[in-house]
Parts: sequence; C-alpha cells; structure tokens
Amino acid sequence: MTPPRSRRTRVSTPPADAPPDSVSPDLVAIAPHQDDEVLSMGPAILEAVSAGMVVTVLLISRGEASIVRSRDLPRKLGFVPSPHHFSALRDREFDGAVRAMGATPVIPPYEERLADSSATPEAVAALIRGHVARGTTAWTISAYDGHPDHRACGRAVQALIVDGYLSQAAYFISPERLDLIPGDVALDRVGAGTPITRKHQHPYRSRRLARNWWGSAGEVSGCPSTTSCDVTRLPTVTADISEGWQGA
Repeated sequence: MTPPRSRRTRVSTPPADAPPDSVSPDLVAIAPHQDDEVLSMGPAILEAVSAGMVVTVLLISRGEASIVRSRDLPRKLGFVPSPHHFSALRDREFDGAVRAMGATPVIPPYEERLADSSATPEAVAALIRGHVARGTTAWTISAYDGHPDHRACGRAVQALIVDGYLSQAAYFISPERLDLIPGDVALDRVGAGTPITRKHQHPYRSRRLARNWWGSAGEVSGCPSTTSCDVTRLPTVTADISEGWQGA
C-alpha cells in the first residue's frame, strides 16, 4: 500500500462513537517500542507527512526491558535506573523523534501500556481501540517479525481489519528480516529515497545525562543493521534505514 498523495492539513473530526481521547488522523502508525517508529516505519512516515497527510504514532509498550538499562547506563550514571524512570526517558526520545518526522506522538500512561515481551494481540487491540478512532488507516510491524511484541501488533491490526474497526493497514519489516516472510507474501519497498537523517535520530543520539538524555549512539561502531541492534547504539545513519518493506 503506497501512501496516497493527498494534501490534507488538519485532523478530521472523530466519529460520534470514538473514545473521548482518540485521535482521528489520516493514518496511525502503531509502534511496539520506542525506536520502531524510526527504524521500521520512519521512511514511510516521512513520505506520508511530505505528501500532506496527518500522521500520529501510537506507542504500545513501556519499553523498560532494553538491555541498555542494565548494561550501559550503570557505568554512565553509577546506578541502574528503575524501569519506570527508564521508560520515561525513552518516552521523551520517542516524543522527540516522532515530532522530528512531522508526526504527532500518542503515549498512553505507563500503567496502561504493555510490559515488554508480554504483548498479546488482544491486549494490543484493546489499546488501539482506546486511542484510535474507528475507520482509521493503520501501519504496524509485520506479524511475521521475530519479536513477540512486533508479532502481537501485526496480529492485532489484522484482527481489527477483519472486524471492521480499522479501514486499511500496511505491515512493515526491515530488510535484514525478509527471510521471515513466507514466499507467497507480496512485498513492496517503501521509503527508498526518503532517508532517516541525523535530525530525526537526534533524540536518540544525545548524551547529556545531567538532563536525563541517555542515548549512547556514536560509541559503538559497525552496527550491521537496523532493528537487530538497539537504536541507542547506532553509530551513524546507514543505508539500511533508508527504506522498509511492507507486506502481510
């Protein structure tokens, strides 16, 4: 599904049966974790925004289980941040990255979001229903992806398409994970020529720890791919994150 080249400039009015805090953009990108909005869907989001579409990005997980919290931050901060504090720091980065791409972040309260690696399609679908208006077009990660939270998001969107809550959907997977896709599933390359730049990744690259910015990008060289390594370890913007693939 290629984003339509419409020139809409404002959010439409939510339908009467929409949840009170729901959003009604042209499309919503469902991000399992803080980083998936850039690494897996960033180029497509940029294309949609440049086409004049109103895009929101809904965060599903708390993001507290990254190895960065227990491995990298103790030697920088002198202590291990609590899961809640670590999640809040990642939320700030998510917010900055989404806004850098010209989209609007939607970050449900910590208690409402799902614990890392414990998402189920049913729980993800309930969160989507609580924050996304009926009839919205949705993007998310493929149900064939290797991460259980990614798969849960893909299956949740599929189920919401089947029952008519969402109108259309696209499912994304990064180039290095194409071997996970069955051979009979059609794929389209999306976002080629729309690279993620340092501007979009800046929130992930800051190391001003006194201000609670903990990104450690630039310290690790040779990261070979995108979603297979933590976003905070990406040394530079590489060709791997200039495009994504979408399919069922």
